[in-house]
Amino acid sequence: MLAELPGLEGGGNPVAALKPPGITYLGADLVQAPSEHVLAAYYCPEVANLPFGSSAAVCQGFFGPRPTLAQMTFAFDLRFRVSNPNNVPVPLASILTAATVFPNATSTALGAVCTQLCPEGQAGCGSDPNACQASSRDVRSLSDFQNAAVNFLVSQGLAMAAGRPPTFVAPKVSAASELDVTIRFSFGPQQLVGVLKQLAMQSAEQLKQGRMPTFQIPFKLEGTVFFDAGSLGRIPVGFGPVAGTWQVPTAGLIPR
Repeated sequence: MLAELPGLEGGGNPVAALKPPGITYLGADLVQAPSEHVLAAYYCPEVANLPFGSSAAVCQGFFGPRPTLAQMTFAFDLRFRVSNPNNVPVPLASILTAATVFPNATSTALGAVCTQLCPEGQAGCGSDPNACQASSRDVRSLSDFQNAAVNFLVSQGLAMAAGRPPTFVAPKVSAASELDVTIRFSFGPQQLVGVLKQLAMQSAEQLKQGRMPTFQIPFKLEGTVFFDAGSLGRIPVGFGPVAGTWQVPTAGLIPR
């Protein structure tokens, strides 16, 4: 395949002949979330501060029993398009993703994770400590996010086909073509509920009166996609930062 690359005639440099693929951010969609009602039931006993220790009983009367921590899970799909300008296929190798929630607030929380992808049928390739490290300072490496909270952002794999569970199989971007990639992440419930409590505290008066507050989660995403060039090494291509806001739905979301 390398022989098909232009510029190799007469002993050209194969690294220089490979062009970096293009990365286009398509969006980040919330795919799993508790409903506003569940969030109100969880936070009301903590922030309502009603007299005589009555918060738990009053809140349960308004919103029902307090949910478990497991019911407070949030997940999102990061979507981007990869364009390969080369005359040979280029497989994805790993994806570094960093997510900041409430980036402009005092309750900012940062999570970062390296999603390592394996060729189909090859097990045990996801333990390379250098998978998301780059020698170039022009792109982000995992070491650039040393302040990220442990287990705050968890990768669930690539969801390449609708209705199928995410996997960690590395897709190939065919020669001179484009490929849409969707990668799913979840937030560690314990870390995220602490951040969301700041929103609940701002709505304490509403909760005391049994009224449902609105929860919005602003976010910022950035990272690097690493492509496998075989013995030539890896090709890193950065994306972001991009910003947006997730609106917690009234009825909640269940991942598909």
